[in-house]
Amino acid sequence: MAQVNNRISLKKLAAGASVLITAAFCINLLLSPTAVTKLDAEAMRSLTAEGTFKTTRAGGARAIHIFLSTDCSFCRDIEPELDELDNVTIYRHLLPGHGEAGRRAALDVWCSDNPVEAWKNVAAGLTVASKKCNGAVLEKNLKLAKNLRLTMTPSIVYEDGHVSAGMISSGEIADRLAGSAKR
Repeated sequence: MAQVNNRISLKKLAAGASVLITAAFCINLLLSPTAVTKLDAEAMRSLTAEGTFKTTRAGGARAIHIFLSTDCSFCRDIEPELDELDNVTIYRHLLPGHGEAGRRAALDVWCSDNPVEAWKNVAAGLTVASKKCNGAVLEKNLKLAKNLRLTMTPSIVYEDGHVSAGMISSGEIADRLAGSAKR
């Protein structure tokens, strides 16, 4: 009887690994707690300005809290949408990112002299000068996001507790802000 040598090619190995990674991601997604769409009063009390950097636009009578990550493309893409808003205070909760590069970029933003400007530079694809400081706030923000069951970035929390997750336009944010003000 002849022996067959079935060598596994690198291409087949990579394809198999890709299938396993995709399956693991799907299982993780299915087993993860469901994302919250509205926070209760107790959860809303946990949202403070501590650990944030804020922008106030035209008086800032209304407020949103947005959870962001430096390695989230939608977090970068939403920044111009936030610039379109009027009469709002934006509290940005920066998360540590995924892996060492994301954490380093988040620390560079948080530790900068002007975190809002540094974040806008990162969002525009620019690099930010490295600076050292205590980055414990990034871990606190991550813990807060987990406690609130915010599973995506960006996640925007409105004054009425409503949560928008993922990319959203300035018009949709403004509509939600107007709805929050009526309640």
